[in-house]
Order: sequence, then structure tokens, then C-alpha cells
Amino acid sequence: MNSLGDPILTKTAPSARPSQHVPRDLLIQRLADVVTRRLTLVHAPAGYGKTSLLSQWHRLLVERGVEVAWLTLEEEESDAARFAEYLMVAIGGGTSGESMPTRAALSAIVNRLSLAERDTVLILDDFHRAESEDVLHFMRGLIKLAPARLHVVIASRDYPKLGQAVLAANEDLLEIGVDDLKFTLDEAQVLLNRAASEQLAGDDIARLVKRTEGWPIALQMTALSLRKGCDHAELIANFSGPAWELASYLSEQVLASLPPEIENIITRTAILERLNGDLVNLLCGRVDGQMMLEQLEKQHLFLMPLDAQHLTYRYHQLFAQILRDRLARRDPALFRQLHRQAANWFSSHGQVAEAVAHAIGAADEEFLAVILDDAGGWRMIPEGRMETLLAGLTHVSSATIARYPRLTLANVYRLIKQGEMTTARTSYDLFRNSVDRASLSPDLWTEVNLVGEVLSEYENAPVKREDLLAKEALILSLPSNDHLMLANVCESLGERYCDCGWLERALEPTRRAREHHRALGSLYGEMFARLLEARIRLAQGRLDEAQIVLKEAAADIHHAYGPRSDLAANCAVYQAETLFERDAIDEAMALLDWALPHMEQSDGWFEIYASGFCTAIRAAFGRSPAEAERLIARMRTIADRRHLKQLQMLADIYEVEALIHAGRNDAASQRGQDIGIREMAAAMKEEIPAYRHVALAASVCLAKIYLCSGDHVAALSEIESTERWARQHGHGRLLITLCILAAHAHRLAKEPEPAIARFDEAVSMSMFQGFIGPFLDCWRFISLSATIDARQSTMRHTDRFRENFLRRLRKSLERHSAQSRESTLLSGPELSTLKHLDQGYTNKEIARLLKISPNTVKYHLKSLYEKLGVNSRRDAVRLSREQKLLDGAPDSAL
Repeated sequence: MNSLGDPILTKTAPSARPSQHVPRDLLIQRLADVVTRRLTLVHAPAGYGKTSLLSQWHRLLVERGVEVAWLTLEEEESDAARFAEYLMVAIGGGTSGESMPTRAALSAIVNRLSLAERDTVLILDDFHRAESEDVLHFMRGLIKLAPARLHVVIASRDYPKLGQAVLAANEDLLEIGVDDLKFTLDEAQVLLNRAASEQLAGDDIARLVKRTEGWPIALQMTALSLRKGCDHAELIANFSGPAWELASYLSEQVLASLPPEIENIITRTAILERLNGDLVNLLCGRVDGQMMLEQLEKQHLFLMPLDAQHLTYRYHQLFAQILRDRLARRDPALFRQLHRQAANWFSSHGQVAEAVAHAIGAADEEFLAVILDDAGGWRMIPEGRMETLLAGLTHVSSATIARYPRLTLANVYRLIKQGEMTTARTSYDLFRNSVDRASLSPDLWTEVNLVGEVLSEYENAPVKREDLLAKEALILSLPSNDHLMLANVCESLGERYCDCGWLERALEPTRRAREHHRALGSLYGEMFARLLEARIRLAQGRLDEAQIVLKEAAADIHHAYGPRSDLAANCAVYQAETLFERDAIDEAMALLDWALPHMEQSDGWFEIYASGFCTAIRAAFGRSPAEAERLIARMRTIADRRHLKQLQMLADIYEVEALIHAGRNDAASQRGQDIGIREMAAAMKEEIPAYRHVALAASVCLAKIYLCSGDHVAALSEIESTERWARQHGHGRLLITLCILAAHAHRLAKEPEPAIARFDEAVSMSMFQGFIGPFLDCWRFISLSATIDARQSTMRHTDRFRENFLRRLRKSLERHSAQSRESTLLSGPELSTLKHLDQGYTNKEIARLLKISPNTVKYHLKSLYEKLGVNSRRDAVRLSREQKLLDGAPDSAL
């Protein structure tokens, strides 16, 4: 995603208008309670002085030295990513060069606020303009997770759904509504007498307050009319009708008292949300626009400066809306023409949201299509302008969209982001097959290919050789200064090479991606490239380098985004994998205990889920078969929810691994046959299989199945085939596992010397990097004599380093083996129950024979079912015979 660029800093401070507001002392006193509440809502329709009140309070807080942040919102911030980024700018925790997904941004904001040493007040003005479901979700998260010292104040025309019921129940909510915001008699008297040429009688003021129902904007318009010399008796007499009609009437009164030149300026410029001297010159055909704005400000014509230099202004929203409606009714052609001029100006100045809004106002879909196309079309989505794009596309017909390739691609991208993958694929293929390539520029054709790549990645499509070649070609065709696209394509290429298992080719594009992210100033993008680099180095067997990359990345992530951000969770998963490889299992699981649930609730991809779940499952093998089973089930749930076919296949393979680890060899062989383990492993013979990760795991698992059945010939054949591939592509971590399994195959073949040599090879590859994980994964295929033989060999060569590693390895294997046995070790009562179960007795008969209650029998059965990993009496009996669990059991237990 692109960042905001240079944020509009006037949005992070209240209006710089001089103190013309009526002091609202009573309401200011009520706002003192804000620091005792988590959320304050100031909600009322337009014209009730919400911004004026909060501006007064803001100045008071600043004078008192209170930490206060302000953010005025607009429609463009209805995109949650842009909302979050502006929020980071407002609290002083963001810069103009950074952007991140909303979950990561939420974590970063919460963590920054947690560092505050005093209360912080965050004021969000005009919240209704940015209100969307994503923004509401973000704010609910912020309000829930923010530290107690944060106090959120929201001003809105609507009543946003932010969990007020719970907050109110906890006395964490303060509300200020219409009745609170109405002007009192005293406040109205201050306002009106300040404007009138002579003091008004108390009864007249009371009648004005009654007629306006205390509506601040109506009273302000009354004050302006009085300032222009309007007869107050006539004004009071003409007050009638609903509030909107009253405001319209008062606006007419204000305009009627102005010189035609001033009325013309106000009428033409009221279509703008923000205006400056250049825009006044453009829309009014003048050269003195800045001077005229300063004059209008002095006349208090509902014009408020937005910066200290008084270069940018805005009208009061209600006043401007009334003038827009008036112009649209009286001169629709001029209304559309002004919007068209404004759209072109904002487009030329790179202010996309404003350009699109005015293009919509021009009511010319062809013109709007041009504005959207010039803004980048589909590029607006990764740039964080999806809401602006969608707002524009809703006013453009399908026929018009079809004439603009970037808008057609935008429509495809929209479908992708909304999860409508089938429709997106159909739309993209139809466009690509129908478009005349010769009619497109090379750059535009590149964009067509890039959106196709995005679609394929979202579909989790298997890698193909043509995909790799296309990405290589795409990199060459991109401008050298288009760092955004180059960073994404290079990183994608590195990812694809890694997926194919071509580690030697994956590292270079990954490094280039880091350089392009740095050129963009995008630390967030760079972090993903660094995580990919760590994955590559770990697969190569360079564990030290992988840990260094991850340690540095974790430090940067914690500093920039917080220790519990999405990015921190991703990094923690890979750190956990490296910790497991060094037998630091407790540390690994401490990371996964929070990172895995976090990942399950946020966006992720196959590799991150595979790393996290597989590491947790590998650790559970030696501790609790039941926990391993639960983790595999969670892995399947994620695979189903995310439509990740290869994660589902990997879960199948790990189910077989769990059976092997538990010693249930026959069940493992049968389950392997059920899932087609041989067909999965056979994909290793292909240059680019659909899913290399799955093929590798299947090949290793199949070799273990052969070893469990004593078929050392088939095992060696499978191992040697995969080993040739691993050596060719530099998979050092995989080679350790294959050497361990090959050593066991030679032992089965009664070939002690090759067995010792292969185990020694595994040790030699492991000891300098500290790999223990591969040995724990294969502990059932390592006899303790293997470590003894290796130590004896070491002693002959007096290799102290090697001897120390083997001593550590033996301790790890002994502990792991003991934990595995304890996790499935049956107690005496459970063994007794199992023996009678094996003899065909019913629960009641077992209870009578053991002199216990039938409920106690049920309890013992439930416990041994969980330890054995079965669900029925039949399976428990079959497994007990298969593993000879009752052989040698003491009679006392039986």
C-alpha cells in the first residue's frame, strides 16, 4: 500500500478561526468528566456547535498542558487504512511515509498510547463523514484495547455503534446530545447583542430562542442578519416552518444583504469542502481570490480558516449545503460546470478524493471515468483509496467502464478484495481474452499482467514455470523508479521461487524487494521481505543467519508497530520455528501461545500458517497427542476458511505423522493410503510440482511409513530420490532429516557402517548451527546406540565440539522419548480396564470384576481413549494388541 504522502496537517488541529464563538462554560464544565470516561459522544445534527464547543475545550486543554490530539475526518477516511494512518499522524506516532494494514496499525497506536505518562484526549471531529463498518470495527478495537489513560471524544451527526451499552454499564460513557447543545437564554443574549446595533429586549431574545429552539446555527444566522441591519421585529415575525426551512430562510436573509459580487463568490465557492485563493480565482474568474477570502472572514460569513496562515478555509457545513442546493435548483448547468472545474483542479494537484467527489457532482460519467482513470484506476486500491474508487464507480455504467482498461482492472480488483473470486476470475479472463493487446501501451499491458498475478496469488494457485518467467519479464519491463510495483513483484518472485524449493534463486529477488521497499520508505513492506529471507536461510540450514535476521526484524517491528501487532505475530511464528530447531521448546511455545490465536483472527497466508501450526504440532508430539490432534483440527479449520488447499493437504500429512509418533504404525500406513501419500510424494519427481511444500512433507512421511513396516529398500529409494533434489537446491535443513532416516534404513538392512556414516553426516550438518529439531522429529528412528557410536567415533578424533553436541543431543532425545512415553503411559486402573476390554467384557462386567462403579469404568475408558488417541472400544483393543501394551504388565495392575 502507498501511504498518505504528505498528510493535510490542518486536519490534525481545530479551526484557527479567531475567538468569535459564544463561550459555552456549562458544557466545558461537563467535559471535565471526560478524563474519567473511556468514550465521550457529542452527537447532534448539523449546526449545533459541536466543532465550536470542542475547539474551545481543545484550546483550554492545551493551555493547561494536557496531552490532546485532534483529527477532523472526511469521506476519504472511511477507508480504514487511511483512517488509521491519519490517526497515527494525529497522535504523533506516524509519518507521511508509512502505511500498514489496519490490524497492525491498531496495535501500533495502542502500544504508542500505552507509553504515555499522562492522560491523552483524542478528539475525532465530523466522525459521521468517515463512518463505515471497517472504521467502526477499528474504533471498537481501539476503545477496547486502549490504555486507561486514553479518552476518546467523538463528534458526529449520527450515533455510531461503538459498544456504548457495555461502556455505559461500566460508567465509561459520557454523552452530550441535542438538548445539551442548544443555546441557553444567556448564551443567545451574548450572541445576539454582540451582533445587533442596539440591545435587544429580553422578551425578543426569548422569542428568538423559542422560535429557533435554541438551534445554534439558526441563532448565528440571526445574528449575522442583525449585523447586516435586518429589522429584528420583521425577522421574528417571519420565523416559521421546520428547522431546515428556517435555515434556508435565514441563509436567504444573509445573502440578500450582501453586495452582488460577494454573493457570487459565496455561491460559486460553496461547492467546495476546502477552498483557497487559487480556487476562488478559478471558479469566480478573479485574480484576487486570497484577498477576497480574508475579507469574507472579517465579515464573519460562516467562513473558517483551517490553518494559522489563513490560506485554506471552509464554510460552515450547513450553510454550504444550503447554498449548494440553492445553486443546483436555480442553475443546474452552472452547478455542474463548477464541479467540473474543481475536479480538474484537484486532479491536477493530486488530491484524488476531492477530484472524484467533484467529478461525481459534475454528473458526467465519461468525465468521471477519465478522472478515475487518471487517478490510477485499479492502483487506487493498493494505495488505500478503495472507498474513493468505489464511490466513483457506482456512478459509471458498465459500458463506460469497459472502455477504460484500468477501470475494468479496478472492477476485477474490487471483486478480489470483496472475496468474489469466481466472478473476479471470470471478469479478468473475459477482459484479457477480448482486449486487443496492440491497442494497449506496454506499461498498461504490464498492469494487466500484474493484476492477473494478484488474482492468482489470492486464489492460492499452484506455481507454474510460465508464472516465474512472466514475473522475471515483468520486472524487466517496469520503470526503474516504480519502486512500489518493483518491490511487490520482486518479493512475489522470491516467494514463488521459495515455494518451488529453488532456494538458490529465491534470495536475490528477495534482497531486491528489500531495497525497493527502502527506497519507498516503507518499513512495513521491508519487514515482509526480511521474514521471507529468514525462511529461505532456515531452509538452507543457515539457522544462525535466520535467527539474526528475525531478531533484528522483531526489534524494528516492536519499536514501530508494537509487540502484539500482526507483523509481530508473523515474526514470532518464524522465531518459534527457529527456537524449536534448537530444542528451546518452552520458549517456542510461549511465542506461539499468543501468535497462533492472533493469526487465526487476522489475514495470513499458507507459509505463515504452515510454519506456526507445524511447529506447535511438532512440539505437541512429544508432550500430548491430544493437543497435537486439536492443533491439526485448528489447522484444518483455517485451511477451510482461507480456501488453502495445500494447508489442508499438510494437515492430512501431519495426521499421519502423529500416528507414527504415537507408534501406531498400522494406522499410520492406512491413513497414508487414504490420503494418497504416495501420489503426493511422487510430485517430487516433477520440476515444478503444484505444491512443493506438500510434496516434501509427503516424501519424508512416506519414508517413515516404509521404515515403520521394515521396508528399508523402499525407504532408501524414497530418501535417495529426495536427497538428490535437496542437494541440488541447497536444502540443508531437509538433508539432516534424510540422513537420519537413511541411517535407520541401513540399520534395518544390517549395514552398520553406512548407518554410522549417515548418522555422522547428520550430526556434522547440525552441530555448528545447533539443529536439534530434525532429531526430535525422527526420534522413533534413532536408537541410543547411534549416539553412542557417534560419540565413540568422536573420541577417536578428539573433537570436543562434536562430543559436546552429541551429549546435548542424547539428553534431548532421552527427555523427548520420556515425555512421549509419559503422554501415553496408562495407569494401573486404566491397564486393568483395558485388559478386561481386550477380553470382551462389558462395562458392567468390568465394574463387577474390578469392584468399582460403572461410572468409574466410564471415566477410565475416557482417559485411556484420549491417551491412545482413539474413539471406540474396538480401536482401543486393536491398538493395544498392535503396540503390545499389555505385554509384561504386572499382575497387580491386571
